[in-house]
Amino acid sequence: MHCVKKGIAVLLTAVMCFSISGCGAGTKVQPEQEAAVIVDAENREIEKPETMDKVAITCYGGASHEIVVLGGSEKIVAQPSMDQFPLLSEMFPAFRGVVNPGSFDDVNVEELLKTEPDMVFVGITSKKGNQLIEEAGLPTFTMRIGSATIETLKKEFEMTGLLLDQQEKSQALLGYWDEKLAMVEALVSKVPEAERKSVYYTGIDVTKANTGEWGNSLIDGSGGINVTGGLTQGAKGSEVSIEQVLEWNPDVIVVQKTNKGLGELLADDRIQDLNALKNKQVYQFPIGAFWWDRPSPEAPLGFMWLAKTLYPEYTKELDLKQETKAFYKDFYNYQLSDEEYESFF
Repeated sequence: MHCVKKGIAVLLTAVMCFSISGCGAGTKVQPEQEAAVIVDAENREIEKPETMDKVAITCYGGASHEIVVLGGSEKIVAQPSMDQFPLLSEMFPAFRGVVNPGSFDDVNVEELLKTEPDMVFVGITSKKGNQLIEEAGLPTFTMRIGSATIETLKKEFEMTGLLLDQQEKSQALLGYWDEKLAMVEALVSKVPEAERKSVYYTGIDVTKANTGEWGNSLIDGSGGINVTGGLTQGAKGSEVSIEQVLEWNPDVIVVQKTNKGLGELLADDRIQDLNALKNKQVYQFPIGAFWWDRPSPEAPLGFMWLAKTLYPEYTKELDLKQETKAFYKDFYNYQLSDEEYESFF
């Protein structure tokens, strides 16, 4: 009897060991991993809602594009009008029917509340509007929009991926950025110092210098020399004198694309002696699903375009059409046509 009891005891011990994933080497019970901390552009720790089925957006700056690329297009129930980015609505027709809650500080909180979002993605510049949204009881996640740098935007991709439970997509996007920016850097590194071109990034009004950190990164990362000397007085621009522009005398002028075109700038009598105008080196950045010169998931295409524009002889191996179509297929799940591609320019 004693032997039977002992045998039963051993058997029970064995069963208990296996029920807690084993008692031998390599079978230790693993502690639960701590949940990743989600931090927004205001450095606030954001609590992830139990459900993330519906999200609203009250800022531009590529926020909608970021959420789309990270697999959240079907979750968007409210966002500002995307009329200025018609390709986005072409790729995602459902966007034409979502609520327009206004944007930034001009936001309609009542319309937002009707959509019952689990999270509202807001811009870092709209303190007043964001406060109204939070006072209404809606949780917010602050996006960097135009104030982003390469590294802070990559961090935002990671945080947004965590919030949307799309870590695999965010890691794929981060890998893409690292790969393509490194490729551009390798190509322009072959340009001799004597052939480096000075670049002025401005608006249609040539006295509106773009002195944001993003513009600095874009020019430097594409092998250009920023004539403003890396000033960071404002993402949207700083007022400079025409005398200063003439002193800079850039080799190339690049402008954010608008419906106005370049006519006004090219006709400005004050700048006709600039090297950029005399040599016909004035260009508008392309617009794809978003502006290629602003922070957004497809910004590496803007780096590629600028590098090819500045140094066509050193970037022959870079096929911009192929790169663009591949990005749209991989990240928007959209087959971009040749006609659509050409419309970017």
